[in-house]
Amino acid sequence: MLLKKIILEGDSKYEKENKLFPIRWKSHHVTELFIELCPEIELDGNRQLTILATRKRRENSKKYNNYKAFHASSYYLEEEQIKTLELLESEEAEKYILNIIEEVLIDITDMFDKTAEKNNIIKDTVKEMVEKDFSLKKKINTLSKKAKGGKYKAEVFRCLNKNSGEAWCVEIQCGSSAQTRVEWLTNKPDYLDRRDYFKKSRWEENKFIITNKLGVEVVTIDVDTYELN
Repeated sequence: MLLKKIILEGDSKYEKENKLFPIRWKSHHVTELFIELCPEIELDGNRQLTILATRKRRENSKKYNNYKAFHASSYYLEEEQIKTLELLESEEAEKYILNIIEEVLIDITDMFDKTAEKNNIIKDTVKEMVEKDFSLKKKINTLSKKAKGGKYKAEVFRCLNKNSGEAWCVEIQCGSSAQTRVEWLTNKPDYLDRRDYFKKSRWEENKFIITNKLGVEVVTIDVDTYELN
């Protein structure tokens, strides 16, 4: 099974009591960017890895735990790493989080497959993230569509960066005037993976509609209200 999700989870109770910016929010765009840029890789046979920046381990838990029945695994960080994560901000935090991801992934791959191929994939992805300055604006082709007749075109983007966390937008273009209007679909910043929330899209006359994985409409944009003509 291919690795599809990485979560870096802090101690929410401790963070709230000490008024700390949550590690999960701080790391969200970094972990999601890694998954976006990393070629398909099988880490330990599981779909999700949770890196735990918590001081209290579950009873009898080892540093690395493999829950095959749930297609998930966990990896506990050391207290020194946790303290650093809690205090670092902005660019320093991004680099430190990326170093943790690289270290943890390589440690796990070495447990299962000591060939250099997977380690090189991880290192190449890390290098690309740094080159992109931890930022990505990805067009979601499955959601981007032209209206019937081609008068309007909607392009949907997933944006990952330190300022927005994970924010989604749609750019509505009018073919006759070449004008574009941007509509933000989420708050900025936001720290949720919305790939299932924004699952399908369609045009109904001059309305652009996005539905979630259950088929419920979550976005409706009426271009008749725009001054694009």
